[in-house]
Amino acid sequence: MKAIVALIGTALILFGVSTVHARSGQKGMGVEAEHAAAADSTQGKVRRGIQPSGLVPNFANEARCTAIASPYASPTRYDGSSRPQTRFGGLHGGIDLTLDEGTPLLAIAAGKVIASGAGGQAEGIYVWLQHAPKDSGLPFWIYSKYQHLSALPTLAIGAYLKAGDVVGLSGSTGTAGGHYGASGYAHLHLTTFAGSSDQYQRDGSRIVAEEARMIDPLAVFIQGLTTLDDIEVLSENRKNVRISHVAADGAIRPAGSRTVWPVICK
Repeated sequence: MKAIVALIGTALILFGVSTVHARSGQKGMGVEAEHAAAADSTQGKVRRGIQPSGLVPNFANEARCTAIASPYASPTRYDGSSRPQTRFGGLHGGIDLTLDEGTPLLAIAAGKVIASGAGGQAEGIYVWLQHAPKDSGLPFWIYSKYQHLSALPTLAIGAYLKAGDVVGLSGSTGTAGGHYGASGYAHLHLTTFAGSSDQYQRDGSRIVAEEARMIDPLAVFIQGLTTLDDIEVLSENRKNVRISHVAADGAIRPAGSRTVWPVICK
């Protein structure tokens, strides 16, 4: 029980956004206050919860993969309209892929299903996966959240998926009304954050994890990292991230890759 309390005091992940507040003594932040200005101080450096990474996906020449419609930390939606300042400080807490309704969504790395459910506006039906270092090849634990699914998946909590296994089907849940109109916007919103261990707690649609830090989902494809801080000091050539994928025949390319794009590439 003490460990769980310690986790809550260390970091709160709400809709995938890290609002670290151990030093401030705050117990949490409401939706109105979920701004990316929440920060933690590590080795004397102040780090914003959401900030542009500069990472750019580089797909294999023969692959035709769904492009990112709205990148991580973008102040605009896929259509160029500004994101509301009342949500995450006006910055995007993940990446969006515009997809046809019912497109299979793939596990970006092997991992375990730890939560799923139906959220409200701007969230929709969601699934959380937890990826161990051995699954992703990265030296920290990755948590990924898939949002706006068309229906609750039949995956059992605790089920283990391989990289490229189907997590669910894309949809528009949580997007109807408001900016997107009555029909909503069919897409995948993918959020990722990294933590120091496998310790976490579920709090509604939230995952509370130990020493969690939000990251651009493209960072999951960078091999050779030794710490989370490496992401912030990458050379410009390393920011051009090579993306592995699942081909139409079901094969992972390049063969042996431990991470894949969240939809099949043609």
